[in-house]
Amino acid sequence: ASGGGGEGLISSARDVRMFTSIVAGSELVNGQGGVWPQLYYALRCGDALAAESIVKQYAANNNNSNGDESFSGVDPAVLHIISQLVELQQDQETIFGDSTNGNTRSPRQVEKSLLSPSQTMLQSRRQVCELYERTKTRMSSLSGGANNVEMPFVPYRAACLALLGGAESISEVSVLESSGLVKTVEDYLYASLWHALHLADTTSSIGGEGGLQNVSRAVARLGKLVNQWGPSYFEQQDDFGDVSASSAVAAAAGVASAAQKMPVSGGWAYTLPLLASQQYATALAYLAEAGGGLGLLQATHVGVLMDAAGLSVSDYSNASNAPSQTLVPMLVASFSASLQGLDAEAALKYLVLLSGKGKFVKEQVQRLLLETRQFEILAGKLASDGSRSNAALDSYFSKSHVSSILADGANVAIQSGKPADAAELLVLSGHFGALFTLMNRELAAYLVASTQEEFTKRQFWFSAASQFHAIHLAHGKMYVQNALESEGRMSLGNTFQLLMNLVVFFDRCRENQWEGAWVLMDNLNLLPKADSEMTVKVEAFFQLDNCVKQIFHHVVLAAMEALCHLFRSLRQDGAG
Repeated sequence: ASGGGGEGLISSARDVRMFTSIVAGSELVNGQGGVWPQLYYALRCGDALAAESIVKQYAANNNNSNGDESFSGVDPAVLHIISQLVELQQDQETIFGDSTNGNTRSPRQVEKSLLSPSQTMLQSRRQVCELYERTKTRMSSLSGGANNVEMPFVPYRAACLALLGGAESISEVSVLESSGLVKTVEDYLYASLWHALHLADTTSSIGGEGGLQNVSRAVARLGKLVNQWGPSYFEQQDDFGDVSASSAVAAAAGVASAAQKMPVSGGWAYTLPLLASQQYATALAYLAEAGGGLGLLQATHVGVLMDAAGLSVSDYSNASNAPSQTLVPMLVASFSASLQGLDAEAALKYLVLLSGKGKFVKEQVQRLLLETRQFEILAGKLASDGSRSNAALDSYFSKSHVSSILADGANVAIQSGKPADAAELLVLSGHFGALFTLMNRELAAYLVASTQEEFTKRQFWFSAASQFHAIHLAHGKMYVQNALESEGRMSLGNTFQLLMNLVVFFDRCRENQWEGAWVLMDNLNLLPKADSEMTVKVEAFFQLDNCVKQIFHHVVLAAMEALCHLFRSLRQDGAG
């Protein structure tokens, strides 16, 4: 009986028919049993609507079917189960889709999917499984491969019955090994995952001891196989270096690996099987390493989308399904770092995508600030009234949060030996108490310089302090004093003024301006002028900041040296 032409078929079914004619041959498609190759590829596409259109057209053109005993005929049980698949697919492109049809309806729920078949569908599956077993038996009984010569559609019939009934995966059926229906990795993955879907047990609660446990076992087994085969099984050998899944995971954990060539697929030939078998962490880590810069970009975006959708970015297995808490943040941080040299704002946009990783995001933003030193672009600058202008960070964080990020970044800069960067960040953060503490410490540390390096640092900090004074303290500006007063740390400002004067004092001593040096020291009122002032000056000494007390002996020695020079000068003048 003829399978008929393409008349009466829906568009997608006509596409399937054309493809089948190319793959299986038009003679087979148009000959006896030609419905089965078409039905197979419709199911292979996951399109139940196309499958229904194909069998309906065949039934309309072939009214002499003898039921199960006719290999070429379409059995009522097959028609019944296809109609139920159509109900699941509705108007979506495939039965696996989860579209909202342009937001005209809510996304389909899991209880209306292949993972939760109705009792009617289960009954239809059992009937189809019986047909499948009889078909396999008859195929085996035909000697010398006559079934393939005289009835070339029979393997397609068996494959369709296996897919619809879910008895076993067509990738592991011995009688179908020579049929060539499972030729590619995609064929194998599809057949394995389709079979896994049919292992759901609706007699147990979903997620319980039963339910999806058999599905999970099948997926875990597939994932184990894909991992065992490794990337060399999937990637083209000629252009592929020594990149293993384990080395990819090690690279994501910060362990360096040997240089390797980039595979022709950019890493996707192995990444897709890993994703299909729910080896998400290994897939993204491998893609990021094997695919170079583009692979890192792709892995980062896929990881962020999965994280935003609430998917666990982990490798599924029976033993453990613990999510990888660090992979996606590391991917984002790495990709952000690759952008920061060109566009610090773009690098920041990626970091803030990890909104649920508060501490990590804060640390990475601080790293971005310190490595790029794009303080004005990222954090703004202070206005004449002491307020900080809006910048990139303010688009994502509150003012107080930005201030906290800047202040903590300053602490990191201090620990990293970058006090100058720390000072800039503290100014922007409005933490003037911490800023004065830093400047006072640095001014005191290099007050008595003995090497050229120390002289350079001394000059830098004195210039920075003078500039800060001119911008933020002069001309009646009060916001710094107000901030110190609100913090209860006005003494820091006094220490700052004292140290600035002491720098001038030591400069005058170094330039042999002894009279000017002593006049300044006398005005600072640090030393007793008579025995009666000794007790008061000792008490005043203990009230000084620790950074001043630690260098006070240098102040005393320099003051005595200035007095000696003045005394010697007076004697010489008197003798003259």
